[in-house]
Amino acid sequence: MKADRRALFVLMTALPLLGGAAETDPLDFSLGELVTQEVITVARKRQEIGNVAAAVHVVSAEDIERMGVTTLPDALRLVPGVHVAASSNNRWAVSVRGFNGRFANSLLVMVDGQTVYSPLFSGTFWEALDIPLAEVDRIEVIRGPGASIWGANAVNGIVNIITKWARATQGRELGFTAGTVDKARVYARQGGALDEGHYRVSYHGRARGASYRLGGGDGEDRWRTHRLGLRMERFLGGIGEVSLTADVHRNDSEDYWNVPDVSSPTLVTGTPLLQRDQGAGLTARLSRIFDDGSEWSLQGSVQYIDKAVGDLLHETRHSVDVDGQYRFSRGRHDLIVGAGVRYNDQTVVGSDFFQVDNANSRFGLVSAFVHDEIALLPETLTLTAGLKFEHHSWTGNEWQPNVRMAWQLARNHMLWGAVSEASRTPARVEFDMSYAPLAIPASTPPVTALPKLTRFSNAESLRAERIRAYEVGYRGQPSPTTHVDVTAFLNRYRHLRSLVSGSIYPAGGWLVVDNMLAFNTHGTTGGLEASLDWQPSTRWRTRLTYTHLDTRVDSTGTSLGDSASAFYMQRVPRDQFGVHVTWKPRTGHAVDAMLRHVAETVYSETGRQPVAAYTELDLQYGWRVSPTLTLSITGRNLLDARHAEFDRDYMPAAVREVERSVHFSAQWALD
Repeated sequence: MKADRRALFVLMTALPLLGGAAETDPLDFSLGELVTQEVITVARKRQEIGNVAAAVHVVSAEDIERMGVTTLPDALRLVPGVHVAASSNNRWAVSVRGFNGRFANSLLVMVDGQTVYSPLFSGTFWEALDIPLAEVDRIEVIRGPGASIWGANAVNGIVNIITKWARATQGRELGFTAGTVDKARVYARQGGALDEGHYRVSYHGRARGASYRLGGGDGEDRWRTHRLGLRMERFLGGIGEVSLTADVHRNDSEDYWNVPDVSSPTLVTGTPLLQRDQGAGLTARLSRIFDDGSEWSLQGSVQYIDKAVGDLLHETRHSVDVDGQYRFSRGRHDLIVGAGVRYNDQTVVGSDFFQVDNANSRFGLVSAFVHDEIALLPETLTLTAGLKFEHHSWTGNEWQPNVRMAWQLARNHMLWGAVSEASRTPARVEFDMSYAPLAIPASTPPVTALPKLTRFSNAESLRAERIRAYEVGYRGQPSPTTHVDVTAFLNRYRHLRSLVSGSIYPAGGWLVVDNMLAFNTHGTTGGLEASLDWQPSTRWRTRLTYTHLDTRVDSTGTSLGDSASAFYMQRVPRDQFGVHVTWKPRTGHAVDAMLRHVAETVYSETGRQPVAAYTELDLQYGWRVSPTLTLSITGRNLLDARHAEFDRDYMPAAVREVERSVHFSAQWALD
């Protein structure tokens, strides 16, 4: 506690010392830019956000800088409809409209339109996605299905992390962060010109300390990352523009699991683990825009992933992804057609904890889509219809349609509605793997002389989960100083993952209770998402966000199935509220305060308390010393010493608490 008070004292006393003024203030902006912001994720084309018939929110590079965050998940905390919970210093649960967990499988995450969604567990390993925030141009967050454009797994939403062009990051830059949690974070970049193009080479590294386990003790969750990145763009005359991105990375993240052990008096052994994520990726994109406004693009990527979770699991995967599209107009129709193919060659080596039927598996999908935007009444009423067909190796054919309507009530006022369907394809762990995370003493029913080991096995019959979503929203500027965005939604799910009782047999000193996955549950979610921006001047801005979410699981008829379905759907808060205030007392200086309240989780496991509600405050003071030097000092989670944000997941990891922290950052443009 004394260290926490000292850190808070240092933060508060340092703020007045950051004096002086810079000649320019890049933070000045007009509220009208919220309506004219460009997004590309909704329809795979550039659109002004004020014309988009979807629940979309953009986290800009300026937002990220003002929030003082050092990780991608933290940059999403104040987006309405998004639930971000840190389960440790290197693990996050991030979801949209429910179904949260470390592997939130209903949220598609991409980088520059290239999926980073893992087919091992279905979801995103955020600890392996440590992209330098200095290279992020914006994060486009789509709430609601986007499968008619992007395909399977874009069920409840999409997060598209869009990086800066090389031509926008010229020269040399050095950034450094040091603090109580992020012990050291370094970013170095060299950008330059090529013949008819530009390039960028960068390095990003991080060393993060450990937190505390719930109830005390070292959290065993330190984090070390290294990433070397390259980006190049070049104009090829009449052929178009080619861009190339490549990266090599290695991330080491600690974890602590309570692994079942029949020889232990408690039936579990606390086991520190080191998860090592390393790999490389290469993506090439060729695009051209013609004089008549039509355009085409072709993108291909190859990835190599090597993931080791201690001695319990080892995955190596080679992936190839090719995707192309063509956009053209015919009368009132703005059409996009496209197709793609994705191939995975994956080898998974298990252990007694993880068991794998066949180490190597080759699988993939082929897809095609059409997207038509029809101007029923030019500049007033627009109908959008889309359809995507996919064939997956495991689940066969899936059709994913989408219909949207946008009505421009007046200038900067739009009402929209949508009906969509989407699918989630199963993960490898659901296809031919099983794992045993839970040990139960022998005294519990059914009474035997052996302790029980609960094993979750792959499903006998795989099915793609399906959603039908209904949305209606309003986006506009009631006055020159305010901007409002409101969305109401209702989602109906079918073929959701659940559990059914399987066989019971003795093995290795255990009575193994084998529960099999089954896709036999239905459920419903509904809610409201709202944001209000108020900016009376260029020196003062306030953003309010609110999310309300209701969840309901239709009974499977068994307590096991109902409990598994609730665990899957309902580890989310019913309400979230956020406030972000920016005040610029003088040119070159900015104070940012971010207050967020998260209600307790809906799901309550027998014998365990749900994650309690919490309210937290982040503060940052930024000083643009000169056009080449920016300094900032940030305090996060300042209202208490530490608190828990997420309970256990499917794996037996220890529950940690998020700590109060302070860090200092400096960013230099060296030429």
